[in-house]
Amino acid sequence: MKRSTMRELAFKTIYSKFFNPAEDETDKIFDKADKDSLEFTSNILKNFASHYDEINEIISKNLKGYTVDRLFKIDLAIIIVAVIELKYLKNPKEVVINEAIELAKKYSTDKSPKFINGLLADIVK
Repeated sequence: MKRSTMRELAFKTIYSKFFNPAEDETDKIFDKADKDSLEFTSNILKNFASHYDEINEIISKNLKGYTVDRLFKIDLAIIIVAVIELKYLKNPKEVVINEAIELAKKYSTDKSPKFINGLLADIVK
């Protein structure tokens, strides 16, 4: 399974946690995944669970005119996946930002790709 697909599934899982923290989507992910994809997605979700407060702090200190609470939950989930990939998985920033923009184009508003691009550019500085 392609990394972009596994990234999208991790994003959907994180997004669902905002509304139903008790629901666990990981079984759906693991049923579809090969070993490498499973490790990639699992690393994202483990870092989400382990570093949630730190991730929110990284996002908060780079927001201008917003607070994390004011962000669209879809955008926040996309940004969280990107921050995890940048800070903990050390994936290439160009790939991470591009994938986040593509998720925003697919799932969020017309203004979200530009907003997410700017925020992630500030984070990687």
